[in-house]
Amino acid sequence: MKFALILGCCISFSLLTTACTTTSQTTAMQRDLYLEQFIGQSSQYIQANLDLTRLGYQQVQSASVTPNRITYTVIRPIAIPLSIPQSIAGSQPGAVPIQVNSNPERYDVHLQCIIVFTLENQIAKSVHYTGRTC
Repeated sequence: MKFALILGCCISFSLLTTACTTTSQTTAMQRDLYLEQFIGQSSQYIQANLDLTRLGYQQVQSASVTPNRITYTVIRPIAIPLSIPQSIAGSQPGAVPIQVNSNPERYDVHLQCIIVFTLENQIAKSVHYTGRTC
């Protein structure tokens, strides 16, 4: 009985660990360094060279450009695996069910981030971002 409980805990822990490792490996510091290299650059340069896929983002619409700012709306898709335990045929009552299907269900989430470059005379002076995935 203790073995089954320990096995169930280990499976749950491994599923949680998998969910965390499916997110982007880009750290906040790497993101900051990448975006800050565009400060001091022209609006045209930013639009031509900014590659948000390097940060694990997908751009959902064209950049919004005004004389004072460039705004990017991006998402980061994350797949969270769901544990759907199924009992093995012939298992005894009280046994811990374990995952037996090889293609577990998942919950797909698209976390949104808004990245804004503040411009002065068409030159980026600062960058900031809002959203859960930033």
